[in-house]
Amino acid sequence: MKKAQSAMEYLMTYGWAILIVIIVAAALYMLGVFNPSTYTQSTAVGFQGFQVPTGGWQLNTNGDLIIILRNMQGASINVTNVTATYQNTLAYNDTYVVLNPNQETTFNISSVGSQTSGSPYSVSTEIYYTNLDTGLTFKTTGTVSGTVS
Repeated sequence: MKKAQSAMEYLMTYGWAILIVIIVAAALYMLGVFNPSTYTQSTAVGFQGFQVPTGGWQLNTNGDLIIILRNMQGASINVTNVTATYQNTLAYNDTYVVLNPNQETTFNISSVGSQTSGSPYSVSTEIYYTNLDTGLTFKTTGTVSGTVS
């Protein structure tokens, strides 16, 4: 009888411990601790000669990358092409836009690839432009990342 009581106390002690671990794990799951997109920060890096305002980009579930670019060149430029590459998919916007110094415009690059809402992304972007003062053409690169909206 004493062995049965000892075994029962052993099982009850470990049973309560396991139940507490399950409750804590469920609470952490509900708080999003196990979701990688919780830790994905929205960042825009690169883009030499341009400024991307804070929060000035978005990738939606249709695969459209919307990005705001401000000309920080100190001269008027003609943006001839903006490309976006994500998971081996290349998309581009070849609308010609003249930007004066400190002027900004919004580019919509379609067909970057359909995405799941809330999933993390990092899109490489290239901007091709001509300096209207010198006539020289340039390319600058950057990366935008965040979660799909």
